[in-house]
Amino acid sequence: MTAGGHPPRRAGFVAVVGRTNVGKSTLVNGIVGEKVAIVTPKPQTTRNVLRGIFTEARGQIVFLDTPGLHKPRTRMNRTMVKAALESVEGVDAVLWVLDATALWKEEEERLAERLGAAGRPVVLALNQMDRLRRREEALPLMARLAGRFPGWPVYPLSALAPGDFPGLLDLLFPLLPEGEPLFPPDLYTDQMERQLAAEIVREHVFARTRQEVPHCTGVLVESFEEPRAEGGKVVIRCAVLVERESQKPILIGRGGQTLKAIGTAARAELKRVLGCPVELRLFVKVRPDWREDAQLLKQMGLA
Repeated sequence: MTAGGHPPRRAGFVAVVGRTNVGKSTLVNGIVGEKVAIVTPKPQTTRNVLRGIFTEARGQIVFLDTPGLHKPRTRMNRTMVKAALESVEGVDAVLWVLDATALWKEEEERLAERLGAAGRPVVLALNQMDRLRRREEALPLMARLAGRFPGWPVYPLSALAPGDFPGLLDLLFPLLPEGEPLFPPDLYTDQMERQLAAEIVREHVFARTRQEVPHCTGVLVESFEEPRAEGGKVVIRCAVLVERESQKPILIGRGGQTLKAIGTAARAELKRVLGCPVELRLFVKVRPDWREDAQLLKQMGLA
């Protein structure tokens, strides 16, 4: 207790890890109360380690939303998996998100070994409970996890149910060191505005394209011009990268309608996030094997 009789404030970093598409980003966005990471039904949506900041009376948790673990086939994917695995080093605790409806796979086995070696406190979040007919169906899996990972609490939840968040936070806060907030209390992410712009555009690309195109697309912010006067607008120029000429017309659409829809939706969201008018210029560019280009990946914050 502090001199005033209140528990000491705590602050620290929690890496949120797990296989791709288990709901990590949905959970972080839900707890923070703002969109930190884009969310789509497509796998491998999160490509960078993104920070979501949650502050309350007990202190502050900085969540590191990491790329989902998967079998990498390109330099970009190898970088994503490497970033996810390395995120458990140097944090105060780990939140391992598992899908209550999915089978245990090779990615979980690899992560279990890494977490055991890292020696950080771990909380197992059993997500997707809303997809079960009865919550009791998860009891056998919870028992297996508790038996294999003694000392790691298993917490069933739905990332779509805010009522499940307080119990999870009750498990995480005691794992953090005592200390004052690491970021201002009104901040919910430390992402640069350029990165936010790229992520928002990419989310709307994912939402309006199909088949293999989203995995072959990337967004590079070529320029980001701040307003020159109060009340002015931000001018953002983004290149939407594809790997083949045949993918370009899918993104552009007949008469440019698809690209226009992507730009309109992304512009409206950017205006809300940035708090000022936005002029968004989108261009589709063919860059064969851009996911293997180390220099380009570095420009995009992926290396």
